[in-house]
Amino acid sequence: MSEKNLYHRRPGERGESNAKFIATMCVMAILGYAVYAILPMYYKESQLKHDVKEAVRIAAVNGKNPVDVEKSCKKIVDDINFPEPVKVKVVKKGDNIIATLAGTQPISFVVYTYNYDINFTETFSKGGY
Repeated sequence: MSEKNLYHRRPGERGESNAKFIATMCVMAILGYAVYAILPMYYKESQLKHDVKEAVRIAAVNGKNPVDVEKSCKKIVDDINFPEPVKVKVVKKGDNIIATLAGTQPISFVVYTYNYDINFTETFSKGGY
């Protein structure tokens, strides 16, 4: 069978792989942009959780006042530099210190703004680790 006959039998298949490649690259570009936009906020949230957990743990073990713990948590939030404020509430119940942080951070895409929720609670007891 000659090469000439092969193309005559399948004339519509020559451009199909190009269309699939272009569509796949468009989807990959959109996903890459989404990850690029969300990743910094996710990193900031992870850093915030870690630092607040350490502050609450140290405060619970040392028996600190909830007002001091709240100031410490607010300083952590300010140091991380979120675009919108994050609310901090610290309560002491018995030997437990409970810190609750909540806020919504906007992430701008080209045509849409996604509201990334930061909402978590750290609890630690004076009893130790």
